[in-house]
Amino acid sequence: MNTPPSTSPRQALGALGMPPLTERLKSLRALQAVATHGSTAQAAQAMHTSQPAVTRSIQELEKFCGLDLFSRATRGMAPTPIGALLAKRTETLFLHLSHGATEAIAAAPPATRRPPAMQRFASTVSPSGLRSLVAIAAAGSEGAAAALLGVTQPAVHAALQSLEQSLGVHLFHKLATGTQLAPAGEALLRRAKLALAEIRAMEGDLAAWRGEVRGRIVVGVLPLSVSSFLTSALEALLRRHPNIQVQVVDGTYESLVQQLLSADVDAIAGALRNDAPAEDIRQHHLFDDDLVIVARAGHPCLAGAAPSLRDLLHWEWVMPLPDTPADLVLRQLFRAQGLEPPARSVRASSPMLTQAFVMQAGRLALGSRVQAESQQGPLRIVPLALPSTRRRIGMATRAMGEPSHDLQLFLDACKAAIHTA
Repeated sequence: MNTPPSTSPRQALGALGMPPLTERLKSLRALQAVATHGSTAQAAQAMHTSQPAVTRSIQELEKFCGLDLFSRATRGMAPTPIGALLAKRTETLFLHLSHGATEAIAAAPPATRRPPAMQRFASTVSPSGLRSLVAIAAAGSEGAAAALLGVTQPAVHAALQSLEQSLGVHLFHKLATGTQLAPAGEALLRRAKLALAEIRAMEGDLAAWRGEVRGRIVVGVLPLSVSSFLTSALEALLRRHPNIQVQVVDGTYESLVQQLLSADVDAIAGALRNDAPAEDIRQHHLFDDDLVIVARAGHPCLAGAAPSLRDLLHWEWVMPLPDTPADLVLRQLFRAQGLEPPARSVRASSPMLTQAFVMQAGRLALGSRVQAESQQGPLRIVPLALPSTRRRIGMATRAMGEPSHDLQLFLDACKAAIHTA
């Protein structure tokens, strides 16, 4: 007998990072249609449903939000300012789901594709389908996913089957150890998480409209990025809005970009890239910074005359990861003078670990001039000019849609931190 666990739906959604507004997909479709067409009658015609159904969906959504989302007049309905904001985010939400369907079908082997039972995935996918997709990815089996959601295993199985039938492709692999997402499932999951990020942004908009600023921001920090402005920005943000939760993670550019484009990270702080995909990533330039070589106070390379690159080969280094922009810059600097880069070296991507090697082990490293000059500790800049190492420093966010209210507050705090530094 399959007995659902005692977990409440709201608790289950919270455990998966799924906002409660996810349950209102039908009402959100009605919101977008009425905002686009200007009346429930025309929205009903576009949605192939009845006018009373559209009216009821809008009323239920307004009750859930506790706000009027439309102003009513004899000639039709116009969205209120908060209604227009939610409608804009809803458009982005369903664009993600539509792209998810396209990308899932493209990721499936042609031989496994079947004629889909439903062509309009974004307009028909159910909250239970999205919940089950996220839960199966997190839990790895239908039973564990059901426990996360507080439903029965057959309910999860039916929801997953409905997703596959709606797209006409296999989204999952059944294994002896559980259920694994196929490439098509991974493609759909990424877009589903982006869609859920838009719903979280809606809930943040609603909270801000009521004067309650809250939310959760995950910031990825690149190697050799400048943490001083980031620390100041976050401290200022949290002093003003203590109900915003912030998580800071570090990683390589490639890994953080993948997390950004999967809604696992909300922004990336560090050196901006000339080759960043403009259609996916929006870059916010804050200031320029140079690379320098850093050492701890009292290091032998700081004694006497300014050292050359050849002189610095006498000491051990902590180097950037291979083939990263910093690694390429350092190799070019050495080879421009006919030298090979340091051979006996440790490689690290973590700024904290790199600084620990410099301060505790006495190694040399490449660092940020702004970062080094802002620190009051025993970290010193080696007096050696490194030509052509100027970098544009800033933040990278997703290009599709607008930043959530809490993320925009964070971006504004970053700009303010630079101007007051």
